[in-house]
Amino acid sequence: MERTNDIEKLSVYVANQFEIGKSYGIVVSNKAFGKVILRDLLNKFDSYDILTIEPENNIGIAEVREVIDFLDFSPKGFAKIVVFFDSEKMTQEAANAFLKTLEEPPHYAILIMVTSRWHSLLPTIRSRLQRLYIRMPMDSNLDDFGKYLALWNYDFVEDLKNENYEVLLEEELFENDEVSDLTLVMSMKSILEEYRNKSIVEYIRFLQMLSKKNDMRYLRTTAKVVAWLVYKDRNIPLKSKIKYLRICDEIQRSKIANFNYQLTYYTLLLGLRGDNL
Repeated sequence: MERTNDIEKLSVYVANQFEIGKSYGIVVSNKAFGKVILRDLLNKFDSYDILTIEPENNIGIAEVREVIDFLDFSPKGFAKIVVFFDSEKMTQEAANAFLKTLEEPPHYAILIMVTSRWHSLLPTIRSRLQRLYIRMPMDSNLDDFGKYLALWNYDFVEDLKNENYEVLLEEELFENDEVSDLTLVMSMKSILEEYRNKSIVEYIRFLQMLSKKNDMRYLRTTAKVVAWLVYKDRNIPLKSKIKYLRICDEIQRSKIANFNYQLTYYTLLLGLRGDNL
């Protein structure tokens, strides 16, 4: 109940910060948390005309033109609000087309760019935003890995607390593309922890199996688990940790899904074993 009250207070606080005719950068731990924080604002459909941009990959010129067209006319309600989620995914071309609007929004509009990576926003975008950093309250009932996952995706919190997930073996996991994100990440953690201590022959067999998953969701999940295991492993030298954490972060930040999956998996997982090859 305490965590719910904290979230409700944060949501009301954020909604009260906005002024019409201005552009904002909302910095949050992850998109799911950003949605929760903005819900009081986004639920006021009777008062506001709202357009939400939520890209699967990039925010391109087509999305920016959609926003500009949306802002061309006065609102039916009190104001028009545009919310960009994953706003760090805006391309240079799209940013160039949007800078004037972002700097001088219509007097009846509020522009909100939500990101978990403030410094990944283009400098020309950052300079035109009023930044508001919202820290996520952490549930004390979660273990360290649970807190790590919550910082990645706030949607995991309740399912983690209620243990609403499965831990699958690799054969079950790789043959089923319909598993939930939480089952995927918890299963991958269990599998990687087990295989790190197996023989190199067994490890390579598993790696070959995994590298056939040409699926960005699997790759990002694997990178997230590898980052945790590398960070927690005291036997991996700091220089190596930094190297692999950067690789994991680059996978999470990527604006495209055009990866050489086999090479990327091999890079991630061979490094995870350190000198145990």
